[in-house]
Amino acid sequence: MKNIWGVDIEIGKSMLDYISYPEDREKAKMNFDRVLSGENFIVIEEYGEESLSRNYWENIYNPIQSDTGIIGINVFCIDITERQKAEDALKLSQIRLENAMDLAKLANWEFDPSNKILTFNDRFYSMIGTTAEKEGGYQISSDTYIQRYVHPDDVQPMSEIIESSLTENRLIFSQEIHHRVVLNNGEIRHMAFHIRVIPATEEESIHVHGTVQDITERKKVEEKLKKSLKEKEVLIKEIHHRVKNNLMIISSLLNLQSQYIKDEEALDIFRESQNRARSMALIHERLYQSKDLKRIDFGDYIQTLSKDLYHSCVTDPQRVELKMHVENLMVDINTTVPLGLIVNELVTNSMKHGFIKDAEGEINIDFHKDGDEFVLVVEDTGVGFPDDIDFRNTPTLGLQLVNNLTTQIDGKIELNRDKGTKFIITFEEQYR
Repeated sequence: MKNIWGVDIEIGKSMLDYISYPEDREKAKMNFDRVLSGENFIVIEEYGEESLSRNYWENIYNPIQSDTGIIGINVFCIDITERQKAEDALKLSQIRLENAMDLAKLANWEFDPSNKILTFNDRFYSMIGTTAEKEGGYQISSDTYIQRYVHPDDVQPMSEIIESSLTENRLIFSQEIHHRVVLNNGEIRHMAFHIRVIPATEEESIHVHGTVQDITERKKVEEKLKKSLKEKEVLIKEIHHRVKNNLMIISSLLNLQSQYIKDEEALDIFRESQNRARSMALIHERLYQSKDLKRIDFGDYIQTLSKDLYHSCVTDPQRVELKMHVENLMVDINTTVPLGLIVNELVTNSMKHGFIKDAEGEINIDFHKDGDEFVLVVEDTGVGFPDDIDFRNTPTLGLQLVNNLTTQIDGKIELNRDKGTKFIITFEEQYR
């Protein structure tokens, strides 16, 4: 008894005198009274000095009887502290799991493929606004479930996924199915079924079980985000459209103003500015027309821009031929604007300064990718770049722009003067 009450019992003294806590003393007295009245029983009791160190005992009470009646009490005590603590921990874990499943709106289910019966718990029926009692019990055939609860538009895909899940040959197969549930009041809820299939073995049959989660609120948030994203896309497209229009207005104003200019050098400056505005406007036009608001097909852009410049700058197409070998590569908007201006300057230079008088030749534009690097080549077979001019340190605005914009995109620029003029620009995509 020392293990229970912490003291040695002396013969001839009342056992109740050794129980220090009034609650424990009263509990022991009641048990003694029961057994002295002739009752046999088993109770689980808690004793100890402190609440954190109290032990659990399974006590078996039996009266000791003689011919004259009950002459004593027999108590058989089993220390079940570890077992009880394990059970308490399990109960606490179950409570926490239940709370977590409530917060996550999760329910459990099992499926018997042999008779196509689904078994749900109370939480599932609560999620769909009813009870197992109202729905005829916890079990329901898969066909009835689909017919009664699954949204008509989701019936076929739901059936196909279930069928494919059951015929999967992998050792353990997991899958998630989303479908809508139509409640009795007409409300539509979104459910996510998490399926786990353990195929049959020689010892055990196939086991199909999982969870179902109400993801209606998540779906609503997703729809709001999609709507918000769509609105932003429309807004960004409108911005690109307006920027393009404004740049084209600037180009038109420059064109109108140039009609009053008699000085050829000043007129040339106006035309170059007009072309630069058009090259930027074309990028915003492509972004406005594209589904991707951050990237454009730069190969397509080069072809359109170069053809526009060709028709604008080359007066005799029979004399100067334009050739293009460009790949359809997507380039980020942060790169396309400076790169577009680079193309504009280099192509314009070749068309305006590469061929003097009646000289013939061709302009070649190449755009491709070599590993992670983009490569832009603009070359002509004209008179060539003057040997006494450093293209990196030139007073002309066009080449100053080319050098500065190449630095802006972290690119490299090279000039080959062997046969005419050949500019090679390489860069890596900065924004992925």
